[in-house]
Formats: sequence, structure tokens, C-alpha cells
Amino acid sequence: MQSVRFPIDPPVSRPILTQILSSIIVLLMCFLLINTSSVYRFHIFILGLFLLTICVMSSMVFSGFVRPKRKLRNPSDQFSRVDWLSKSDELVVRFEKWNDAKAPLIIAIHGWQSDSSSTEYKIKPFIDSGYHIVMIDLPGHGSSDGLKIWTAVESGERILSMLSDHANKWDESKIEKIVLFGHSIGGFVVLRHANRMSQILPMPISRVYLESPMTSFPLVFKQRTASWKLISRMLAQLDLRWAFIRDGPGSEIVWKDFEVPGWGIPSMPIRILQAKDDIALGQHHLDLLRPYEMNNWEVIIDSNLKHFGRGENRGNASMTYEDWITK
Repeated sequence: MQSVRFPIDPPVSRPILTQILSSIIVLLMCFLLINTSSVYRFHIFILGLFLLTICVMSSMVFSGFVRPKRKLRNPSDQFSRVDWLSKSDELVVRFEKWNDAKAPLIIAIHGWQSDSSSTEYKIKPFIDSGYHIVMIDLPGHGSSDGLKIWTAVESGERILSMLSDHANKWDESKIEKIVLFGHSIGGFVVLRHANRMSQILPMPISRVYLESPMTSFPLVFKQRTASWKLISRMLAQLDLRWAFIRDGPGSEIVWKDFEVPGWGIPSMPIRILQAKDDIALGQHHLDLLRPYEMNNWEVIIDSNLKHFGRGENRGNASMTYEDWITK
């Protein structure tokens, strides 16, 4: 029986610039309050409090992006857990279901702060159609180890390494074809890494499925900080860029590279199912992808589908996937 290791989260990257500025503000405020006439002390205190509030808000923005909130959940018992450890002892977990007969294989990746248990109900039409299933827990999610600062670049690299080591052990004679599925930020990972995945799998990926995909990190950052003061947002952005260089994928990645088309667009046929009233991302992300739409793409906007929906909130998703599966 395979031993199960609990996921490890390394020390999270910190907003160093904001912490330095906060310390300077506190020290300067104390110095001025002690050495300034009592007439100006109230004004100094209010100004210092205002600047510290900006720093606190900036730290809150930063902390919302560097690490997801982990939920330790597993899919149903029909799936077997498979652990992969890198040479650096970094754990990536996937859940598999292999059928006896030859069938298509779907590799599925979930969204932000989710896991394979949520992927299971999203790809139910593929399960019911007899597909082999591989569901991957992104780094920092479910049972996979975390990162100092979460990025889709490094997460994708870990998945690529895992597939490179393990996919060649799959029984190719049982695989009819391979398709790739990504929801939300899982779709963002797929956009960048689908072509490389296709090269290392037992056979090329024949089709990519994206459900309400994220296509731009700068857009998400702007959307999630729309109600924050401009200075706090700018300060958090500088801290995130610095953290990317210190603890992330490296200095060669710049802010604008985290959105399509430079981010990446798969070369294979794509099917996109988009929630019309997407409270998490909106349709702005789909709009960024539209100019690069090819003849072998198909896009359906479902007015009843919800970004996080189960049951009736899945809208016509099952019907749409069932139709795509038969084509």
C-alpha cells in the first residue's frame, strides 16, 4: 500500500518593500512626535496613520495572490491517488481512473483554491462516457506541495516534470486519444503548457477544453484590487514583482508576459465553455482570447453556468460536453 505524505508549504514569500516602508514610517512618526511641537503632533499622527493604512492594505492585496487557501479534500473512491516526488522532494499528486477497455484519456486541472474533488463533478460527462481520467492537484492545492510564491509558470513546470517521469509508464495501447481540460486558473496553466505537455505524453493532445478560463494575471490583479486605493495597489504590484524575482520563476518573466497571447495559446483545437455571468473573472478574459480564435475553435457562452457552480448551477455544461464528446 502506498504511503501518503501530507503536503508541505515552504515559508511564504513576504511583502518586503511594504514591511520596510512600514518600519520607516513608524520610526519617523515616533521621532517627529517626540521632537515636534505639540501643535503639529495630531497632524503627524493622522498622516502616519494614513500611510500605515496604505501599507496594511498593500499587504492584504499581496497576501491574496502569493498563496492559495488549501482545502485537503479528495475525489470519490473510484479514483486512485498517485504521488510524484521531484528530485528536490517536491510533491505533486494526481488522481487516476483507468478502464479495462481502450478509451480516450482526459487530463484535468482545477481552478484557484480548488482541487481534484471539484474537477470530478466538472468532468462528469467524460467520466460517464468511459474516458480514462487523470486529475492533477496544482501545487499549493489539495494534496500537492506549495510554493513560496504561487505562479502558473512554476506550477506548470512541476506538472510537466511529473508527466515527463510518469506518463511514459501509462499503457499506450489502452489510450485512444488524449484531451486536456482546464478550469479558471487551470485553464491559464493549460494555455501556456498544453503544447509542451503534448510533446511528452504518449501521444499528442487532440483537443483542449477550457471552462471559464483565466487569460491574464494583470487583468485579475486589476479586477481584484478595483476597490483598493491606487497607491496600495501600486505598492503591492512592486512587492509582487520583487517576490517573483526572489522566489518565483525568475527575472526573465515580466508583468506583461502573464497574459495572452505572449503567455501562450495551444496549437490544437480548442473548445471553450464560458459562464455568462462569471462572478470570478467575467467575460473580459474570454474577450482577450477572442482575437486569436481559429477555425478549429468553438466557443459557447452559457447563461445558466456559474463559475463555482454545482448541480443546477452547472447550467447546460453536461449537455455541451456530451455534444462535444460525440464530435
